[in-house]
Amino acid sequence: MRQIRQTFAAFVVRDFRFMWGGSLLSVTAFMTSFSLIPSVAYELTGSYAAAGIAMLGSGISQTLLGPIGGVIADRYRKKPLVVAGQAMPGVLLGALGALIVTDLISIPLLVLATLVMGAGFSLMGPARQAWTGFIVPRRLLPNAVALQQMSMNTGQVLGPTLIALFATFMVLEGRNTGILFLLVASFFAIVVPLTASIRTEGPATPVEQRRAMRVELAEGFRYLRSNPRLRILWAYFLLIVACGWGFQTLLPGVLAQEFGRAPTDVGPTFLIFGVSSLAINIVLAGAVSGRWAWPLLMIMGLVMAIGFWLVAIAPSYGAFLILGAFIGTGRSGTMLVNQSLMMGNTKPAYFGRVMSFAMMAFGFQALFGPVWGAIADAIGGPETMALIGFMAAGATVFMLLGWLRTRNLPLEAGTAAASMGRRTGVDVQRPEPSAGESPNGIQSQPAFAAQLAPVVLMEGQKPRQVVAGGD
Repeated sequence: MRQIRQTFAAFVVRDFRFMWGGSLLSVTAFMTSFSLIPSVAYELTGSYAAAGIAMLGSGISQTLLGPIGGVIADRYRKKPLVVAGQAMPGVLLGALGALIVTDLISIPLLVLATLVMGAGFSLMGPARQAWTGFIVPRRLLPNAVALQQMSMNTGQVLGPTLIALFATFMVLEGRNTGILFLLVASFFAIVVPLTASIRTEGPATPVEQRRAMRVELAEGFRYLRSNPRLRILWAYFLLIVACGWGFQTLLPGVLAQEFGRAPTDVGPTFLIFGVSSLAINIVLAGAVSGRWAWPLLMIMGLVMAIGFWLVAIAPSYGAFLILGAFIGTGRSGTMLVNQSLMMGNTKPAYFGRVMSFAMMAFGFQALFGPVWGAIADAIGGPETMALIGFMAAGATVFMLLGWLRTRNLPLEAGTAAASMGRRTGVDVQRPEPSAGESPNGIQSQPAFAAQLAPVVLMEGQKPRQVVAGGD
């Protein structure tokens, strides 16, 4: 019972429950559509590379616009950004479904659709992560980020389940696939009002304190680069996501060429993939605030690498389904722990920008899609999966070396990790003397000051002490 309370601790916050519910439905729609887009492309062309090219638009927009989305998330109120970012995909998925139903779909149109959806995610993703930091108390932040990641993996269960159920009533190909796109587009009629009912807005930077976007963007990157823990977590996240999501690109071709299945028959694979992801997330969500978080991060990365090696030698379709659970477990576990550690080691003023740099990983993975596809066309799908496994293992070794170098460094004052520093036995940096200002030289907003007050008190400051530069 105590473990269950730790796993779902952030659910005590009403606004977080609403956010989580909206995220669950939207991710289910995303996972359903993104699981099928490579299949639609492969069905049109019979090429691994085309399956990767179909997702290229998402990679371009998220890579180029992701960091800008982080600046916007730190500058403006979070709620309108998230609501707008959720409404856009609903319209696009509906249009995509209509194009498939009317037989007007093509590879260029798939690329265009993923380009615009990626742009919407670049706006919504960093804002939603930053918003979480203001909805829940600091002590619950790592758990809240973990639960947000759990909603993604629950969507990985519900999306394939929806595909499988739909396929039991009609053959999932051609126009029928378009009908399924129209169905998941309707989810956003629930998602948008649910998100709009959240009471916490998430603070905005006053207009007079805003600077040029390029200045704030460069400042966010300097902050990320100057923090050794954030730096290695970011690099690892880029590598592990680029490797892990190669599975989606290669799956339709592997099913067709290795096991004689239809390229759209991805439902059973993703269902087992998602169930394994959800199971490990329930275990990890209660552990991300403890001293085992960093070792668990690397264990999950190694599990993912092993999973790719195992599916590469799977002798049958049944074995392929079972062994794919290792990839699901490792990939989702790595992402969950990594995101929790990044948010926990970031100051509130930089939530949006730091998470936007992390979410560039999803752009990179889409850009890598055609690369994995071209390699698979040349050497075969299973061989390419084995290659991805070696890359994931190498990235995990890199992460291990980085952790060994940084594990004894003091935690940064003002972060959620610092507030739990005594529990983990790690030193905490002393706060900067100019407490009236944020790290970027801008006077702190009242919302930030209120959140930082417990940290100031922890560092031995008197409750009634007058801070230089304050009111």
